[in-house]
Amino acid sequence: MTTKTEDWQSELKKYEIDPEHKAQVREKFNFRPFKEAAAPTELPKNIVGLEGLDFSKFQEGPEGLEGRKELAAQLEEAVTEHGFFKILNFGISQEIIDQILSLSQGTFDEPQEVREKFVAGEHNLPEEKDKPLGPIRGSGYKPLGHWRTNGIPDNIDIFNFRHFTHYDTFFNRTQYPEFVKANLDDIAYYFNFIHREVLRKVAILLDIILELPEGTIYRDYFSVKPEQLTNSPDGFGRFLLYHPVSEDYKKKTNDIWLSGHTDGGALTFILSQPILSLQVQDYDTKEWRYVSHTPGALVVNIADQLRQLSGGYFKSSVHRVVTAPDNQKNYHRNTAIYFSNVTPRAYLDVDELKSPKLKRLGITYDKSVERLTAAEWDDLKGEYFNNRDKNWYEKETIRGRESIGSLREEKIPAVGITTGGN
Repeated sequence: MTTKTEDWQSELKKYEIDPEHKAQVREKFNFRPFKEAAAPTELPKNIVGLEGLDFSKFQEGPEGLEGRKELAAQLEEAVTEHGFFKILNFGISQEIIDQILSLSQGTFDEPQEVREKFVAGEHNLPEEKDKPLGPIRGSGYKPLGHWRTNGIPDNIDIFNFRHFTHYDTFFNRTQYPEFVKANLDDIAYYFNFIHREVLRKVAILLDIILELPEGTIYRDYFSVKPEQLTNSPDGFGRFLLYHPVSEDYKKKTNDIWLSGHTDGGALTFILSQPILSLQVQDYDTKEWRYVSHTPGALVVNIADQLRQLSGGYFKSSVHRVVTAPDNQKNYHRNTAIYFSNVTPRAYLDVDELKSPKLKRLGITYDKSVERLTAAEWDDLKGEYFNNRDKNWYEKETIRGRESIGSLREEKIPAVGITTGGN
């Protein structure tokens, strides 16, 4: 049986921002539609063919079982081949998607003197005092230029949202700049929908793949525990804005906008956007292949925690962002991302899943590798992402576990940067 949908929306409504105040702040900040880039004039040859899961076919209850099994078969092919897939018709309207992109844009319209008061990692909650969140994972702004590619500072704006599933903490205990604070209810709705609805359905499909009772993975690894901030999944939402770069930047960085890496959490949900920049590295050939844009869709990837929980059955692929093709190079690349984590006390141990399928395939926990909880892994991986100077390469391991913090100073130029893949 599928899990019953949580009644999270009625509880969230209690935190609704006064509409008049919201309108005043939006007017002050010139709240406006985000201008997206036109489609690339020509698609390159190296496009990765991602499975597109149509969630309009996902039906709860016994009558929808066959449809869920079909979606699970699609998902299994994707997550065991390259770890990336798309979700179509995931339940958020285009109007809300457009609003999220405008909210992301407005968040980065705050002046520098305001941004400096809300630097990520500088206003951690008491419960976070021992976590190395830093400027990459803490609530607030990442300083522009913190990351470096071939020694060149990045041109990427980031604002992180932590604890959005715990409403009192999100609305009343966390500090925000004026524009963000006036729009918190809309931001919270979007990220909660991704976690409580979309991720929940993905977890059910993973149950089917692993031959577990439906609802097991969400209950054991992703369910939000009210009033238990430190015992609930502690992923985070992110607004992400890539600024156009110069020809000099492109030359010095080998056309890299964000270096190759694997995500440290469980599942990453990216709002699809039109600039042709996201690339996935093929597991076998190591070829970089582009991810195409599907309007109104989510691009989702398996991250390190689920790869470890599945004993490597699910793939956590290296991916990166390369600079835009010529007809899109003067536009901003704007998106919203949810980096989900499993519950922090869970061990990243395939035997903990008790999956009949994995057992039948002979996939068991490697006892020569140190056992780690999700919280321990999250902190170790986070230290890699926060470090602005150290370089990491493909064979990097963390406590004996394969991982890629970042392919800094990549020597291989981006494949297919020009149209036609040349």
